[in-house]
Amino acid sequence: MLNLIPSQYKLIAAGAAVLALMALSATGAWQWQANSYERQLSELRGEYAEAARQAEARARSEEQRRQTAIEGIRRDAQDKIAAVAADAAAADDAASRLRARVAQLSSRPASCPGAAGGGEATDETGMVLTDVFARLDQRAGELAEAYDRARIAGLACETAYDALKGN
Repeated sequence: MLNLIPSQYKLIAAGAAVLALMALSATGAWQWQANSYERQLSELRGEYAEAARQAEARARSEEQRRQTAIEGIRRDAQDKIAAVAADAAAADDAASRLRARVAQLSSRPASCPGAAGGGEATDETGMVLTDVFARLDQRAGELAEAYDRARIAGLACETAYDALKGN
């Protein structure tokens, strides 16, 4: 039966079969390569996703460390400021008692029997000096408290900066 087909048609059929096999094999190779690239891309995406999760976990851990450090520093600074305020209040109380005692002593005459009684000018001078002393002492207390607060805040800021830098 094959003898009935002319040889040129046999050759064309063989060429067509070879071309079909080549096309099928090229399509298969292309499909295999596409699957290979897709698998590689999928693996890369998985690696990148894992790296992103790890980076996020590290960032969160660092953020929590910093926040904990800052919170501790803030609490410590508040405790120190409260102690300074208590010290300032105690100093104000002592200063008020001292001012009252100075006012009391300056308002009564000297106890020396030979001394003449104080005149009105002496009383006014004593009152002015007492008032000046009271104002100076009060202002010195305010400045000392403000200095202490500023010093504590500055030290807390410095400590917080060092904690954030990781030193």
